[in-house]
Amino acid sequence: MASDKRPIVDWINLPADATELSLWSTLHDGDLIAIESDLLARTLMLQFDVGYVRDFHKFSEETRFVLAVSGVQSVRSSNSVPWPGGCSIPAETSYEQQQAIVAEYQSKWREESLSWADFERLTKSGLEVSSATLARRSDGVALRLGLLVGGDSYVEAYVRGEGITFSIGERQITPEKFVEVGEAYWEAFAKKR
Repeated sequence: MASDKRPIVDWINLPADATELSLWSTLHDGDLIAIESDLLARTLMLQFDVGYVRDFHKFSEETRFVLAVSGVQSVRSSNSVPWPGGCSIPAETSYEQQQAIVAEYQSKWREESLSWADFERLTKSGLEVSSATLARRSDGVALRLGLLVGGDSYVEAYVRGEGITFSIGERQITPEKFVEVGEAYWEAFAKKR
């Protein structure tokens, strides 16, 4: 039986008409310092501290970069568990060979599911943003985060909801303006080099 329902905006089955927006320029190397889930209100708030962007724009020390998802429909996370065989790189190995050795080692890692409650507790271990992308469509949003945990493991988190708002401190801004704040930093950084 055919369904009139449109496919949901979700990273596993991202619809073709969903547009992606990289949040890397503003959140990269920032710290995810707080996650606030409200199951009753169906909301999720993610607070980031991105010191270099904050300092570049001369925002106050307390300024946080906040993503608030409304109408939350799903959250999930997974942990990449290192292969226990280790990875050794012989002395005098070329950069290209080092990259190949590391890639081979990482290909042996395994992904394991992680409960959302356990993921939220990881903020105490330190979560550093490696990647962040938003997918949007008129009827929903999906957020994908790649995070380094305590500098030695990797976690991915996915959130799907009806809408999302972006704030820097108390000021709510569009997703595009949020990205522009980070891009301004990186443009200035490139000019210094």
